[in-house]
Amino acid sequence: MSAVTDRSETRRRHANRVVAIMREEIAAHGRLHEMLGRQEASVTAPGSEAFRDATIALEAELARAPHRVSKRTQALADLAGSLGVARGALTLSSAAERLGDDGAALALCRDELAACTEETRKRTLRVSALVRLHREVTRELLQVVLGAPEGDDVLDGGTLIDAEV
Repeated sequence: MSAVTDRSETRRRHANRVVAIMREEIAAHGRLHEMLGRQEASVTAPGSEAFRDATIALEAELARAPHRVSKRTQALADLAGSLGVARGALTLSSAAERLGDDGAALALCRDELAACTEETRKRTLRVSALVRLHREVTRELLQVVLGAPEGDDVLDGGTLIDAEV
């Protein structure tokens, strides 16, 4: 094999590794999206353990993110090195462009990752708004039911309740 062929093969190998890591990231976003959906549905199911369970699952998935970031950072650094580009100057778009035909899969993964990241962002905002709304409704309900004297917030201090009433 010639030196040019070796470099080309190294670039292709690094690009394939980045694509595989990007597919892992896309799958992770799919899992996050599904977990956020469960969390969103559980907010409206009072008394169930579904919200707690969905939150625990979500936290476990998010705990795996640093490992994925580390793998992606190293794979992109390796690809940048094989392309003769500084790591800070390499984007997924520029890598796909530099790789030519070998970068087609990378370009597709970039587009798919951008789309699923946007879906996850929107769902996260929706769940956040729903949880905030639920918290405020609960606070107002407690305020009305417990009727704190002089307009005090019932959540600021202890309130005795006759549970037998």
